[in-house]
Amino acid sequence: MSSEDNASDGHEFRVSDGELAALFAPVATRAALTGLHRWHEEIAALPLRITEPMIGAMRIEWHREAVEALFADPAVVRRNPVIEGLSLAVHHAGGPEMDELNAILDAHGADFEGRRFESLADLTDHATATDGRIARIAARMLDPGNHHPGAASAGGACGIVRLLRQFPLRAGRQLAAVPEDALGAAGLNAARLATGREAEAARVALEPVHLTAREALIAARADVRGVPVAQFPAVLPAALAAQSLKRLRRQADPYRPAEEAGPMARQVRLIRASLSGRI
Repeated sequence: MSSEDNASDGHEFRVSDGELAALFAPVATRAALTGLHRWHEEIAALPLRITEPMIGAMRIEWHREAVEALFADPAVVRRNPVIEGLSLAVHHAGGPEMDELNAILDAHGADFEGRRFESLADLTDHATATDGRIARIAARMLDPGNHHPGAASAGGACGIVRLLRQFPLRAGRQLAAVPEDALGAAGLNAARLATGREAEAARVALEPVHLTAREALIAARADVRGVPVAQFPAVLPAALAAQSLKRLRRQADPYRPAEEAGPMARQVRLIRASLSGRI
């Protein structure tokens, strides 16, 4: 059985951490913030849903054209729920700029171009360019006049955990976020990792990534101290990422998706983080 066969299709219907965190934003910003997070979830999932690189690249290009249309004069909003939601973010104060959205498309689109993570630094850079950038935009939308580094730090940590959570599917498609040197040290390569038959070796290869995620979350907890209260919904997803990482590290078989907490339990965790001011 391949790694991809092991993966649960149920994860496609998971309510994102960002969307849950957006519920803590002021009513005037909530819909726009939700639209931003839903768009990013859609883009981040494309490499997991589309197996043919050419079709994936075409889909990325479709989204790129849709983004450019939102910044046209007059703006054109394609009749698509994800794009309609993104348009709310684009036209909100402090909303994303076209180059920011294109950079996110480039980062995820690289999966359709045979991208490999050569090092942990490459993996961290990808997380910063995607989830880190989304968190920074979210913070700006919540409080346009205040630029605090904590949001990008928290978002980057979330991005590493996202890659770990996606491991079963990514491994099956030879896109696993495991550095080449870690694969070699575990006696694996991308093709062998994709079979899903060497769980213990996969755990060894993933350990440096788990440690990197843990260190990123520790750094994020320090970085978000002093984050303006208005921006806190932008960093709240890191509280859920920390929970996810604990579950992932307890897994005996990394090819079996970790059991996720339900939306209610995750909301309780977000309430606690919001009240304490700590992620």
